[in-house]
Amino acid sequence: MTQLEEGVRMAKHSEIAASPAAIDAPKRRKPLADRLLAVIAGWIVLAGVGGGLWEWAGRSGYVNPLFISYPSAIGHALLKGLYEGLITVDARYTFVAVFLGFAGAAVLGIAVAFALAQNAYLKKVVDPFLTALNSLPRVALAPLFLMWFGIGLFSHVLMAASLTFFVVLANTTAGIESVDQDHLLLARLQGATRWQTFRLFIVPSALPGIFVGLELGFIFGTLGTVSGEMIVGEHGLGVRLSRDAGIFDTADYFATLFALVVISALLTFCFQALKNRLLGWQRLHVVQKSH
Repeated sequence: MTQLEEGVRMAKHSEIAASPAAIDAPKRRKPLADRLLAVIAGWIVLAGVGGGLWEWAGRSGYVNPLFISYPSAIGHALLKGLYEGLITVDARYTFVAVFLGFAGAAVLGIAVAFALAQNAYLKKVVDPFLTALNSLPRVALAPLFLMWFGIGLFSHVLMAASLTFFVVLANTTAGIESVDQDHLLLARLQGATRWQTFRLFIVPSALPGIFVGLELGFIFGTLGTVSGEMIVGEHGLGVRLSRDAGIFDTADYFATLFALVVISALLTFCFQALKNRLLGWQRLHVVQKSH
């Protein structure tokens, strides 16, 4: 190619780059999945359509409202329970048990996972027993807890803890095992002590797994507490569910379920917000690597 041809080609490229079409190219619109208002509108439409069909089916007698009730009756039962304070009192009792069991089991699960990670021999000895205990259906242990510790708060705390512990332990262990071996080798080559390696490499790498375990552990802890209350208990949302099911009061039953779901979802959302704040450095690191 001659110098003249090269000059013409470069001139054409400069014209294209400077053309209004290139400068004022329309920006691509965000997809619907990335537009918050569109997502919220989808939620509202889906809830409205589903709730409307449910209301129509219950009121028209197309399905027996004795078994599924309908949204307006459930809403009335929920407002009544909140106004009289019955749902509030039972929810407070349930989530006190959940938090106590969750907190104790989470601390213990994380500590055991890190301790076993530091001692390979102890881990091989203990692993079969932990696996055997984890394979037990913890709901089947509820009658034993009730016989041993009575029908009070403590037995429900233990139910929450028994489910939380193994979830946190398993996810923390997975997070520890995901540590980049090249980083550990680099730490040893640089003369890092065992404590420095643990604090600067192992713990940060394990944090995502720990938070996943904590989030799931809270959900399973709630499940354990409510299940124990449904078997036998003095107070709590599980007691309300068991009572409402026994007398076929489906409106109150669904109202209690709705309260349980909303409270659990709000607490889970708060937990996720805390996780995103504490692990913001990780997302920033990923973005920087992508650029």
